[in-house]
Order: sequence, then C-alpha cells, then structure tokens
Amino acid sequence: MLRAILSIVAGVAAAFVIVMLGDMLSHMLAASTAGAPPTDMNDRPAMEAYVAGLPTTVFAVMLAGWTIAAFAAGFVAARFGRKGAWPGWVAAGIFLCATAANLLMIPHPVWMTAAGIVLVILGGLTGSRVGSKRAPVA
Repeated sequence: MLRAILSIVAGVAAAFVIVMLGDMLSHMLAASTAGAPPTDMNDRPAMEAYVAGLPTTVFAVMLAGWTIAAFAAGFVAARFGRKGAWPGWVAAGIFLCATAANLLMIPHPVWMTAAGIVLVILGGLTGSRVGSKRAPVA
C-alpha cells in the first residue's frame, strides 16, 4: 500500500513539474503578445481584461501542458504503484481538482474551461491505462 501511495505522490509531482514548464512557456508567449499581467492578481476585472487579450496560442499551449501533465500523473502512478490502474486514477483525480481550482481562481474563456476539464480527464485515464499495462516477458 505504501508503494501505491508513494506512486500517487510521484505522479502528482510529475504533473506539477510539467505544468510549471508549460506555464513558463505560455507566460513567455503571453508576454510577447499581450504584455505583462496585472500586478494585483486579485483584481478580477483587470485579470479578465488581460485574459481576454491573450491569443488562442497561449491557451492551446496551456491545454497541451495540462493534458500531458494529466497523462504523466496517471502513467507514473499506475506504472510504479503496480496495483493496476487505480493509483493512476487517484493521481489524475488530484490533478483534476487542482486544475478545477485554477479555473475557478483565474478567469478563463468558457471553451478553455470545458476543454481543460475534458482533456485532463482523458489524459489521466489514458495515462493510467497505459501505465498499468505490464511489459511482455521475453
């Protein structure tokens, strides 16, 4: 059981590293096209105006990062948990909760919210399935 718990932690950690890298890339793209974000992240109208001015490319990079991160969370947890796919489901579920919190705290376009939730679920389930498959014995 300890192995499964540690694999879930490792899967979630891998997902967050991937998200941080993807966010760095999307922030670089955003800075080159929309300028700097508002200094007060709690100023919701300013954040909404900033997000509305971002190009679709920035959102596509974020969605790709979230999908890859969800896949990694499921894959790492399922592969190293060695208990089938369920550790991957748990890691992907934790990552889905973090994604939902991000979507609630920072204004996103409606299409991105919907796509983000669907892609994180699909990425996590796919990673869990692929990670739980045993390598063939030669």
